[in-house]
Amino acid sequence: MGVKSPSVETVFGEAIEIASEVERSAYLDRACGGDLVLRREVESLLDAHVRAGGFLQSSTEPETLTLGPPPADGLGMTIGPYKLLEAIGEGGMGVVYMAEQTQPVRRKVALKLIKPGMDSKPIIARFEVERQALAMMDHPNIARVHDAGATAEGRPYFVMELVHGIPITNYCDRERLTIPERLELFVLVCRAVQHAHQKGVIHRDLKPSNILVTVVDGAAVPKVIDFGIAKATGQSLTDKTCFTAFAQFIGTPMYMSPEQAELSGVDADTRSDVYALGVLLYELLTGTTPFDGETFRKAAFDEIRRIVREDEPPKPSTRLSALGATDTAISANRMTDGRRLDRSIRGELDWITMKALDKDRRRRYETANDFAADVMNYLTDRPVEACPPS
Repeated sequence: MGVKSPSVETVFGEAIEIASEVERSAYLDRACGGDLVLRREVESLLDAHVRAGGFLQSSTEPETLTLGPPPADGLGMTIGPYKLLEAIGEGGMGVVYMAEQTQPVRRKVALKLIKPGMDSKPIIARFEVERQALAMMDHPNIARVHDAGATAEGRPYFVMELVHGIPITNYCDRERLTIPERLELFVLVCRAVQHAHQKGVIHRDLKPSNILVTVVDGAAVPKVIDFGIAKATGQSLTDKTCFTAFAQFIGTPMYMSPEQAELSGVDADTRSDVYALGVLLYELLTGTTPFDGETFRKAAFDEIRRIVREDEPPKPSTRLSALGATDTAISANRMTDGRRLDRSIRGELDWITMKALDKDRRRRYETANDFAADVMNYLTDRPVEACPPS
């Protein structure tokens, strides 16, 4: 067996630190060897980095970071051309601020500042690699990533389109959308995820708080945010990062695919996003996730992983029966009564949802587009691909 080539991120992370073009070229000769594909990819990233002005600043040219020492919550801090105005969200990975960009254009943006400690050279290099992939995405249901960088202290950040919206589940309940109306919104989300997958970007953390709905000209428009950030930060599900996520966002483990729960850190592919979309559909139909949140809050770390990997959740219609949908706000939020809600979900919508949630990813929908197509089959009274589990 031959020697395995180093990753693009590793080589790029080392090369970007070498100022001399001659020395950098010599390093690439050694690091890439005869791997011409690796060499071309790294050189392409280096060229893009130079054209963009580069966000990996040298120690002699620190990025602007004014008003020090900043308040504990970061408000009033200026990072490059961005002034932090208001904290609008916080998770295990970082804090999201509404910020004002002053140049080259003046606009409000969302700036996600990653927490201290994630300032190693490989992580910063992954940010630069991921920024190139994110820049290729152009879809009306994906919040655009405008910029990425690192503060003088080495804390990475992403600058994204500021979406004035609320989580998709909250929006559907607030507007009391019917099941077909919820499914139509869900199809738009699937198509956005498919667009990203075609560009080589996996989300890895799809959940309602990362799918916001805003209203444009009277129409509901879902926007998927935080694409690619989990990969860019190397947010593999180690014990440490899982415990942090559990403390901050109990919802995240409930949207985690069985292969992500293996903690291998390298085994998630596009079908992990399909699984998370299945959890989202389950919640849009029933008002709850496949696994009970209270159970997750009480369970030990390894027990949560075991549940995700091994336990089969009840079908959506079974969960509705257990919740007593006829006597709750669940059916009212869907503009129907309990009996009609149960009949509309029992059967094909059960099958579609459970296919996406299959423990074996080979039996899930192959792509997010396939998932969306089967939902459309249901909406247009055509035969669905999913079938009762056997």
